[in-house]
Amino acid sequence: MPAALADFKEQIQARDVVRFLCEAARASVGDGRWSDRVLTPAAMRRALGECSRAKVEEINQENPRPGKLLRHMSSFSESVKMPFEASDVELRPDDVEALEEWGALARDADGRYRMPEIYRHALGFRTQGRARVVRGL
Repeated sequence: MPAALADFKEQIQARDVVRFLCEAARASVGDGRWSDRVLTPAAMRRALGECSRAKVEEINQENPRPGKLLRHMSSFSESVKMPFEASDVELRPDDVEALEEWGALARDADGRYRMPEIYRHALGFRTQGRARVVRGL
C-alpha cells in the first residue's frame, strides 16, 4: 500500500497514511471472511479511493495551479486511458513540467505519461491493461 499512497517523488504524507488506516479499519469491521487480518483487502481498496478523493480536494485548496491542472485532466478521463500522451489531455509542456515537479505525472520509457494511484482514482482515469506502480525518474 505505500506505493499506492505515494506520488512519483516517492513522498507519502502522514495525513494520507492516517486517512487510509482509518478508512480501511472502518470498512474492515464485521468482515468475517478475513479473520486473520486486521484490514481486509476489499476495505483497503475502498480506502484508497477515499484517500485519492481527499488528496485531490486538498490539492485544490492548498495549491491552486496543480489543482486546476488535475481538474482539467479529469475532464478527459472518460475518453483517455493511461498511459497517455500530453496532447490527449491537452497539457502544454509547462503544464507537464509542473505536474512532474509536483509528483503527479511521470513519463514512461515509451514517452507516454502516467499518474500515481493516489491521484488517478479520484480523477477517474483507467489504465490500459493492468495498472502498475511507476517510480519517478
